[in-house]
Parts: sequence; structure tokens; C-alpha cells
Amino acid sequence: MVDFKLDRQSYVPFYRQIVDIILSGVAAGTILPGERLPTIRDLAVKLEVNPNTVVKAYSQLQLLGVLDTQQGSGVFVRSQTNPSISEEEKQRAVEALCRDFVGRAQLQHIGIDEIIAALQRMKQESREQ
Repeated sequence: MVDFKLDRQSYVPFYRQIVDIILSGVAAGTILPGERLPTIRDLAVKLEVNPNTVVKAYSQLQLLGVLDTQQGSGVFVRSQTNPSISEEEKQRAVEALCRDFVGRAQLQHIGIDEIIAALQRMKQESREQ
């Protein structure tokens, strides 16, 4: 299970941080398909946020197709989180992610050139593994 921890100094809204934590966990394999996530109330208490913040995060993840809510059972990571999508949809998703990422980086005074350099290093490191 992933450790949910919010950065209270960040300009990124708490619900978005929760979304990012879950998406990162799914991508990294620390949150597995079929795994049950904390209840809205439990996560809100743990993170010391309003339950509506968790509801917003979980709802966004449901819209993205990452989570399923089963009435009375809880919230689970979907088994197939990435159905086949067209190249056009994929390109739109990549561009939206990049805009979001660059916007966040700029809030922390990180330029696009620094981001590109870091991504190139990551790409090189993944090739070496």
C-alpha cells in the first residue's frame, strides 16, 4: 500500500495531490489492480482534510477510468486501467499532462529546459537498466 502524504507547502490543491499519489502508485506498481483503497472517511482523517477533498480526487480518478466504486464494498483500482485509445486521444492526453506538469513546475520556478534535461536523463537511465 502506498503512503499517502500531502505537501502542505505546495500550491497544488490537496485533491490533485491525492490523484497524483494514486496515479503514481498505479504506474509504479505499488498500488495493484484490484487493490482496495482507503475509504473516503479514513483517508480524510489520515490526511486531515475535508472528506469532500477525497471525494473529488476519487471522482476524478473514476472519470479517468482508474478506480471503481462498489457500493458497500469500497473503492478499488480497476484491473484494466488503460483501454486501447486512438493516437489522437493519446496525443491529447499527453499534451494535457505536459501543460499541467509545466504549469506546476513554473510555480516552483523550474523552466521547460530544466524539465527536458531531467526527462532526457530519465530516458537514458531507463535505457541503461
